[in-house]
Amino acid sequence: MTKNENIREDSALTNFNRFLDELKQEVSDLAGDEYTVNIMPVTKNNGVRMTGMTIIRPGDQVSPNLYLNGWYDCYKSGMSVRQVAEHLMELYRESVPKGPFDANELFSPDMVRGNLVYRIVNRERNRKLLTEIPHRDFLDLSLVYYVLVHSRQLGEGAVLMRDESMRAWGLAREELDEVARANTKRLLPSDFLSITAMLKDLEKKSDTVTYPDMEIEEQSMDTPMYVLTNSERQYGACYLADRDVVAQIAEEMSDDLFLLPSSIHECMVLPCGFGGDPEKLADLVREINRTQVAAEDYLGDSVYYYCRETGDLEIAA
Repeated sequence: MTKNENIREDSALTNFNRFLDELKQEVSDLAGDEYTVNIMPVTKNNGVRMTGMTIIRPGDQVSPNLYLNGWYDCYKSGMSVRQVAEHLMELYRESVPKGPFDANELFSPDMVRGNLVYRIVNRERNRKLLTEIPHRDFLDLSLVYYVLVHSRQLGEGAVLMRDESMRAWGLAREELDEVARANTKRLLPSDFLSITAMLKDLEKKSDTVTYPDMEIEEQSMDTPMYVLTNSERQYGACYLADRDVVAQIAEEMSDDLFLLPSSIHECMVLPCGFGGDPEKLADLVREINRTQVAAEDYLGDSVYYYCRETGDLEIAA
């Protein structure tokens, strides 16, 4: 890094820290003396660093974490610090638990056991986190465990399973994978569909994105492309590690498979009979990851090969 680049980076950090100081004061003024406002770094998937804010009343058992990085972009685009603070207070009021609740009841052993699921992440980029949480390595990836939360007071969410919480909830490390696998299939079942169907599904959920020519384009492609995800289209790439699901797809295709991780949410599937050079496919995966996938959603650059005859899944490139 050059001297000028260092100066620009230091200046940007100074400006961000000044924004945080002013924002904390504005939110504190709006919330009132009864509340405590904290700002802290938060490490997300793949080691992505974010800055979060909590607004806490005496006696609160939980408080929503409000991420500030995007709001800094709004500030740089012309929004005042006061306006940002007002938006944050509105988000806080919408997210804070509606009425009293018992955290011990919410996270009872039975509730945890019935809502434990797994997600798949890149092992290398999460190496530090993986030293602190139960997980299962899978090829060059890792499966990690979350508890889905469904609460009238808290809404929908997920809590990462850590070593200390595993012990508190009476779960043995040896049973995590079996319990999580069964729950994931039940609560977030797999979905296997064409790229056209996937994009049409996304179109229904968006008022701005349309894909009117995708069906024609798909029919004209030399190699049919499919997507493996889950019913919610969130964290569905975990089915890459489910041999039963992958085997069923291979039987439906009557072919071996290439599986290309496009994010932590889904992976692309190509029948091998239509050709495809693993090295070129890996180049495609890397290009998509570098240009279209958010850092937090990145899964990996590898291409995986499933052999229908042997049932083996391995890294092809």
